[in-house]
Amino acid sequence: MKNLALLFFTLALTSPVLASSVSSKEKPIQHFKAADVTSMQDATKIFIDKTSEIKSKKKLDATELHQIHIITYSLEKSVAYFVENLTNERRKLAEKIATVVENVHLNSENNRKEKTQQHLTEYFILAEDFISKL
Repeated sequence: MKNLALLFFTLALTSPVLASSVSSKEKPIQHFKAADVTSMQDATKIFIDKTSEIKSKKKLDATELHQIHIITYSLEKSVAYFVENLTNERRKLAEKIATVVENVHLNSENNRKEKTQQHLTEYFILAEDFISKL
């Protein structure tokens, strides 16, 4: 009985630590395989089209969050192409966008409306700047 009580006590103390370390290293689940992007023209078209598609989502209910989650797979591929093929300031901006898109992906995947909205707001600012420099 003492061992059982000790086990529960230990779990009660370590569970929050384990939970916090898991959430800080959260990884997306691969639900969908988007086609590879093989040209700057394709990357640009996908980026612009998918950004516009995400902008059309206004309610951010469970259905729209799921749709955004799926859209981010293609968006991630186009941004990855930019990161690999651009240089200097444009590459740095693409790297920032990649991080924000990953945050949008994770939060929409987990149905977190407020956090998704926060990251989308940041994304749209970065995307507008990026598109103006294409």
